[in-house]
This record gives sequence, structure tokens and C-alpha cells, in this order.
Amino acid sequence: MQARRAPWKALAAAAEEYTDWQVFTLWLRAVIAAARCIPADVEKVLESRSPLLLSHIRAVVEPTAIDAEGPGMQVWQAVGEWAEMNSFLVPKREGWLDAVRYFSAASLQYARAWSYWESVDRRWRAAPPAEFPTYAQWQSGVAAVIRLSDGNSEAQQVLDTVRTQPESEWFSQLATFSELIAFSLWMELTLDVEGHGSDFVARELAQRYGGFSLPSSLESKEAVRALHAWVVEHRLPKANQKELLRALRFHVRHHPAYPALRSYAQKCHAAWPNEHPARLPPYEEWREAADRYFEALGGSQKAPTGPRQLRPYPGPRLG
Repeated sequence: MQARRAPWKALAAAAEEYTDWQVFTLWLRAVIAAARCIPADVEKVLESRSPLLLSHIRAVVEPTAIDAEGPGMQVWQAVGEWAEMNSFLVPKREGWLDAVRYFSAASLQYARAWSYWESVDRRWRAAPPAEFPTYAQWQSGVAAVIRLSDGNSEAQQVLDTVRTQPESEWFSQLATFSELIAFSLWMELTLDVEGHGSDFVARELAQRYGGFSLPSSLESKEAVRALHAWVVEHRLPKANQKELLRALRFHVRHHPAYPALRSYAQKCHAAWPNEHPARLPPYEEWREAADRYFEALGGSQKAPTGPRQLRPYPGPRLG
């Protein structure tokens, strides 16, 4: 899986940047398709991003402006290709660009962007606007989407739930649930080595989940399930708990951290019984190693070497 070829924080940052490019290119597609040219205001935005990008688009628009489909689709494709060659060269060269595309497409922001474009495209085909929205206005329109194109999808149900939560509370709940998933992986690994009566695990639990007692008679998987039930009962609000859990699981499942941590846990599960480590890592130490872990193209593991030319991962985005 390509997601294993990059530390998950680099992959998450790249996926979010890729989604931002999708929002931008869909704005270009809508405006240029309706105008059948590059409006002057759009030229200024393109030039501010890159003069080379503007000249690249001009070469696409001029010969296709009279096509039945218009220049919108050609510009959208051309800008996407340009972005992948210029802004996502590291993922492309290192073999994880498909993972960037995947996690971008799995996000609610991506679904909102496409739903907004589809709605606008239908309206503008019938009656182009007298004045086109600026890119900032387009971004605001995307952020305001409350109904996706597929109104019966799981993504729509999750979006409905997220919108009912105050932003600060949603971020807090998502952080709590994400940390629980990561801790559970470490806990199961350690219990498999030390046994279900591990004092080491009990001490870590006391620090993070005070009030939860590790059942001494349960095997690792059952102990993890017991912890999950306790956290849901004591750390998540009772109102709309079923819908909230579905939204939290959706975000965790569609975030690069989840497969990355699972891959590292699988690696440890295979290695620890054979290596017989004299000292098992505490959770924080294990988590730091898991966050850094990735496999180089070709399958061998290596440590990250210097910063990638991608913006830092800013944390999970609302919706």
C-alpha cells in the first residue's frame, strides 16, 4: 500500500494540500467554462500562484475555446497535471501520489467541493452569472455546503452530525477518539507480550484513563474492547452518541494516521516475539516511532531524512 511509503503526517499534509488544489481547479473549471475565456481577475490569481501556470493554461484555452465542451474541462485537467508535477513532485517521485489522491478524495472537504461545483455548473449552464465569484467567495461557497450530491451517502450522514457539534467540541472529541485508537494498538501489542495482568499497561492506563481498571481475566482484544466501552461511556457526550461514534469512526478510518499506525503495530507484532526486547516502549515512545515509520520504495524501512517540502500537518480539518 502506497500509504506506507511516507510518514503519515507528511501524507496528511499532502492530501490536504491536494484537496485545496481541487477546490481551486474546480473554481477555474466553472468560471472558464462559463466565460469561455480566462477573465482578467482569474489571470491575476493564476499569475500570483505561478506565471508558468498562467502561460500553461493559455496554451490550453486558445485551441479549445470553440469545442462543444468548452475550455473548462481542459483547464481543470491541465492545472491538475501541472500541480502534480510541480507541487507534488516528492510524492510522485517516491511512489505515494496515489495515496495522496485517495485520502484527499476520502475527505468531506473534497465531497463538498465536488457537490458545490456540480450545483454551480448546472445553474451556470442554464444562465451564466453577470459577475463571477472570486476564489475567496468560491471557497466560502464550498465551506457552506450542507447537502452533498449523494444525499443518502455515509458522508452526508457524517456531515449532518459534524454540523450539529460546536467546532471546539468536535475537535476535542475527535482528538480523544483518535488517541484511543492509537493507544489501543499499543495496549494490545503489549498485553500480547506481557500477558493480561501487565502492571506496565496498568500504569499507562492510570495516567490516561483514570477510573478504568484493567480486567485481569481478559485477553488483549477483549481488554481493548472494554477500554473502548469505558471511554465511550465516560468521555463522550450521551446525546446522539450513536451518530457521533459513526462520524468519529468515519474520520479516523479515512485519515492517513489510521493505516500508518496499524502498519507499524503489525510490524511490531511480527518482530517482538522473535526479538524478545528487554524493554518494551512506553506508549509515548511507541507513538513517536509509529509517527515516524514508513517503508521506502522497494520495501525496506528507513527513518525520515530531513523535512519534506510540504506544509506541516495542521491537525484534522472540521468536515
